[in-house]
Amino acid sequence: MRTDMDVNSKMLLAGRLLSMVKRAPFIVRLEVLAVAVALIAAVGLAEFYGPVDYERSAFAIPAGIHQRAAWEEEVGTFAAQMHRAFGVRKSVADEFSGWILEASTRQSLAPELVASVIFAESSFRKHVKSHVGAMGPAQVRPYWRGFCGSDLGDPEQNVYCGAQILSHYQTVCGDEQCALLAYNVGINQDDELMHTAGRRYVRKIDEHRARFDAIVL
Repeated sequence: MRTDMDVNSKMLLAGRLLSMVKRAPFIVRLEVLAVAVALIAAVGLAEFYGPVDYERSAFAIPAGIHQRAAWEEEVGTFAAQMHRAFGVRKSVADEFSGWILEASTRQSLAPELVASVIFAESSFRKHVKSHVGAMGPAQVRPYWRGFCGSDLGDPEQNVYCGAQILSHYQTVCGDEQCALLAYNVGINQDDELMHTAGRRYVRKIDEHRARFDAIVL
């Protein structure tokens, strides 16, 4: 009976670990797979060469599992910040948090900046479309589809494309304020009315970001 309970406990633990791995980002899954292959190989060699009656010792949880736990904590913390900063529903903040963190990390942007842009553009509405055809949470124009290589109708890819465009403008402009203005009204605009609208947009983003600074979790 005790052996059966031990086996059931191990199977339950394995099931939980497998579930965590399935939800992990692709790079984490690769790391876990590499660790698993190494462990299987080590156990196989021990079974082949080692004595029949040897003592088994516990091994550490793979690094990928720790990384997954740290990632989930980071996503949860940022979701709580967005919930309090923008007053969006917790479920919405939870959904967008991971997308924004991954996009901002890969594009070397502050996540608070990306979140503020998404809030200003769409208030975190996933499938909104403007009268000029801008799509999704980041309100990306269809002509950017080729630049991003994204399905703009998918909210996760839309968020990533918005971050990619903002990063591109920051590289072209050389500073964040110019990048935000270009994101709103385009680059090299000579129309003073457009520049006025762009400057209002930049101030709005700055106000949104200031909300994050006021939050103490």
